[in-house]
Amino acid sequence: MEHSAIRLRLAFIDPGLRKAPFLLELRNWLTPSVDSLYWSQRPIVRRYMRSASVAMHPRDDSHTTRFADISDAELRRAIGDKEWALRPAKALRKARRLLAELASFIDSERVGAIFVWNGSNLRGALAIYLARLRGIPVIYAEHGYLSGTTQLDLEGVNAGSSMTRLACAGAAMIPCDPALDATLNIEIARFKSGENLRGVDSLPPAELRRDIVARLASRLGFWLERRALPFVNRLSVPGTRADRLPERYVLLPFQVRSDSQLVLHSPLYGDDLESLVRDLDHALARIDPDLRLVAKFHPYELPQVQWAYRNLPKRYPRVSFVSGGPMARLLQAASAVVTINSTAGFEALLYNKPVLALGRNFYTVPGIVECADQRCDLEAAVRRTLTVAPDLKARRAFLRFVRARFLVAGGYHDLSQKSLRTVATRILELLTVTPEGAAQTPTHVVDSGTGLGAGAGATLRSGQPVHA
Repeated sequence: MEHSAIRLRLAFIDPGLRKAPFLLELRNWLTPSVDSLYWSQRPIVRRYMRSASVAMHPRDDSHTTRFADISDAELRRAIGDKEWALRPAKALRKARRLLAELASFIDSERVGAIFVWNGSNLRGALAIYLARLRGIPVIYAEHGYLSGTTQLDLEGVNAGSSMTRLACAGAAMIPCDPALDATLNIEIARFKSGENLRGVDSLPPAELRRDIVARLASRLGFWLERRALPFVNRLSVPGTRADRLPERYVLLPFQVRSDSQLVLHSPLYGDDLESLVRDLDHALARIDPDLRLVAKFHPYELPQVQWAYRNLPKRYPRVSFVSGGPMARLLQAASAVVTINSTAGFEALLYNKPVLALGRNFYTVPGIVECADQRCDLEAAVRRTLTVAPDLKARRAFLRFVRARFLVAGGYHDLSQKSLRTVATRILELLTVTPEGAAQTPTHVVDSGTGLGAGAGATLRSGQPVHA
């Protein structure tokens, strides 16, 4: 049997246009253990990837039939909670055909593992459903919570990750480590300086810049998302200038309404952020009339949603609404931070700020942040947040674990050899390739000094993947 016949075949499902260059280049760092396959129905992504002479799936000549024998209830389960909550009719209309195409691809290409970004969109959720039926592992990826990092996990992302399970069990702690603390201090300093590597538009390799249409589409998409959208959103709602913010305030960072963080992991408020503003404003007025609320709009919110917020400043005159400016500056001056489950809630830990979390994420556990389980407990929870000092020693031990065991120092925003090598190493650690070509989840991964392994203090095992 040829050597290539026993290699694990890892399928990257529905990669986005900005992620395509990194994921294609990644295939060179996963060999010889892994063969990389790419599945996408997006025409511009397929064109971009084919510029590197890489075969794309589904193939143009492939033929599939609809999943006629799957029940509506089972199809609903395959679709996943996010798509069902946002677009149920559209998801049902497309799911049977997509499920058939993905099943044909996975089976005919002998796929041994799949890679999904976040995994909550329709194609990702269907691929995860099929992988679970076939008993093959899923690698979930998502933005990391420190500059220039990525989440890679076998159980999910954010609240669905193995990190959440470990944190809830009190196992996500690392005691004082001078070398690790020095690295963590550098990461914190980078964040406080305002550096944000997610916005870096790295130049793809030369072979991925041949197709001028795809290249221009990638540049246009970057400009629209990172430049035009924040500018438009700043004009949609009249905001309070930075020099006119209240002297003492609690910060509430808004989150994108259709994001999986709110759709799946916000049990108290869902995506109803106005109700949260109202309740917090009333609670702070009773606790301390001089302590005000500052609400920071999300720069990448959809314009139509941002436009719907335009009357909030008139309805809540005690609240300061901020449309622009760096989050780091707002965190620095805040007395406390209230969040559902946003990245800003984690970033507040870097400033040792009191944090109240109203939703689920890997860091929203008692002992790390204050938590509220019911809306009626909001005022009491805010009082506890403002009066009970956080356990800084426990937080530091938690942050060491996040940096050393959970987050990977690299990602699609950085096409350097170091970034590619680090991400590839993490993927290979998550997937143990047997001589028979099957992937098995390691029950113990030794930290090799790259900050990628599960380490001596933790065990990562494959559970049932969740839609995160």
